[in-house]
Amino acid sequence: MLYQDLAEEHRQLAEMVRIIAAEKIAPMVRELERKKKFSPELRDLLAEAGLMGIVVPEELGGVETDLWSEVIVLEELSKVFPTAATYLTAHWFATKLMVRAAQLAPAPEYLLRLIKKAAAGEALGAIAASEPGVGSDLGGVSTRAVLDGDEWVINGSKRWITNGGYADFYAVVVRTGGPGPRGVSVIIVESDVPGVTATRHEEKMGLHASATAEMLFENVRVPRDHVLLGADKGFGLLMEGFDEGRVTVGALSLGIAEGALDASIRYAGEREQFGHLIASYQGLQFLLADMAISVYTARAIVYDAARAVVTQNPEAARMASIAKTYASDIAMQVTTDAVQVHGGY
Repeated sequence: MLYQDLAEEHRQLAEMVRIIAAEKIAPMVRELERKKKFSPELRDLLAEAGLMGIVVPEELGGVETDLWSEVIVLEELSKVFPTAATYLTAHWFATKLMVRAAQLAPAPEYLLRLIKKAAAGEALGAIAASEPGVGSDLGGVSTRAVLDGDEWVINGSKRWITNGGYADFYAVVVRTGGPGPRGVSVIIVESDVPGVTATRHEEKMGLHASATAEMLFENVRVPRDHVLLGADKGFGLLMEGFDEGRVTVGALSLGIAEGALDASIRYAGEREQFGHLIASYQGLQFLLADMAISVYTARAIVYDAARAVVTQNPEAARMASIAKTYASDIAMQVTTDAVQVHGGY
């Protein structure tokens, strides 16, 4: 791992997360994958390590960090158990929306309370955005919120919601105005409000211990001040967070690729065929070399994108999109090659 260009506090964070992943999370992996259910124990472990609050500034109850910290945490976790990283990405996105709203306008008391709970790991968040007919085009959401006196009444369904059914609060993307992005809002809904239901959990090819749910919001009533920054102001708030979100997906993907490469190198140095370690065969050496080149390139792209976002480089949005696309493709490529290295085993 190349961390020499990072600040000392980031190198220390990487070492801390690496130890947690190896000593505490790794022994849980096989059982959690077998159960195929969200793990409260894993959630508590992440909270106790202070990882849920690293996106909240110190004045709101968190710690003073930046996107580099998120990238490092996700990369190290994903090398061992990518599922653990998904618990954080969904929580962080929802929490950062609340933090940004609190920084841009006077925050109601409930919002400050919830941010502090999220920072302390006492409340788990989720972003409820995608719908059966709407994925990345959030300007087309159909879930509707209508004012009734001093309350919003929300009706609609959401799909593929990470932490769905287990989150303590949801940042729900809704339509409060006319068609298109200008009519979109983000409303905070706590999970104990009547009408919030996880109607089913998806069967997935991987990330089995990560909850991915279809969420129903049926006549859900929340106070008027639960809309972040006011009605019809949600689209801009969401867009501000997507560049960072793309970089974190790139970091998660990078960790997956790194973990697969590390496992392949170890196995190639242990497995014998025809009286020789398979690492001694030139064909396999070529394959491992190509895997390493791909990982190195993905790391460079993800780190460059993170640096661009942190420094507010004008090219940050483009670089973040490249990082997400390239690193996720490399994760698929390297893990597929890792299967070939391991053969029948």
